[in-house]
Amino acid sequence: MAFPLLGKKLRTEDYCRIILGEENPDLDFEWTSDPLYLEEYISSTLERNQVEFGIGGYLEKRNIYQASENFSAERNIHLGVDVWGNAGTQIYAPLDGLVHSFKYNDLAFDYGGTIILRHESEHGIFHTLYGHLSLGSLEGLEKGKTIREGEVLAKLGDWDENGGWPPHLHFQIIREMQGFEGDYVGVCEERDLDFYRGNCPDATYLIGIENNLTNA
Repeated sequence: MAFPLLGKKLRTEDYCRIILGEENPDLDFEWTSDPLYLEEYISSTLERNQVEFGIGGYLEKRNIYQASENFSAERNIHLGVDVWGNAGTQIYAPLDGLVHSFKYNDLAFDYGGTIILRHESEHGIFHTLYGHLSLGSLEGLEKGKTIREGEVLAKLGDWDENGGWPPHLHFQIIREMQGFEGDYVGVCEERDLDFYRGNCPDATYLIGIENNLTNA
């Protein structure tokens, strides 16, 4: 059993599903690349559902990345799970691991503060990526540092340090890092989806929620 990513197991009354994919009729896709519009949508969805967190996004097809030159027009499949919450929210290590790498990815709509952990299990080696963190989360880290399950790993960053997003965590499992350091593909092209679906399986089960995601 993994330690809950947010320090506690989330009950159904603690979270709702956040959908940023093309299937969401409530989003005006002419404005989703506007950070203020996106923040208002996230905030109003959490308020309407009377919950603290929003969760979702694995393999969603999104067009919100096209406002950034960091993404080609074809990259639109989201490979991680998003956990939307307040800046400063503590993130806990779900499993024992070692610091693989860390980096401040400061391009528009990039990860901002990023930490990647390396884990060993009976099934082999895999990694977990934590993106959109505060810059303070990177202080005191070094490659190979031991991180214990249940240890406070990081905090969610605000706009000015998380790549320009409303505060949230991009959480992703990566089996093979392919030589990346402090970064990894978080949004892929549809033509590459088979590979990335295999290399980056759904990380939702490590978050620590009681039931399946509910619709927002």
